[in-house]
Amino acid sequence: MRLRMLIALVIAILLLLFIIILVAAALLLSTGNPPEGEISGTYGLVYSIEAVLAEMIDLGREWIDYIAGQIARLSGNL
Repeated sequence: MRLRMLIALVIAILLLLFIIILVAAALLLSTGNPPEGEISGTYGLVYSIEAVLAEMIDLGREWIDYIAGQIARLSGNL
C-alpha cells in the first residue's frame, strides 16, 4: 500500500515538473525574440512538442516492428 502511494506521489511530482517546464518554455518563447530559426509564442512551443511526440511515435513504431521481427524469427515464421 505504501509503495503504491510512493509511486503515485513520484508520478504526480513528475507531472507537475513537466507542466512547470512547459509553462516556463511558453513564457520564454512568447517574448517575441526567440533564438535564430525558432517560432515565437505558444505556437512555437506546441510545434516543438508536436515534433517530439511525432519522433516518439516513430521510435515506438520502429521498436514494435523490431520486436515483431524478432518474434517471427524466433518462431520460424520468416
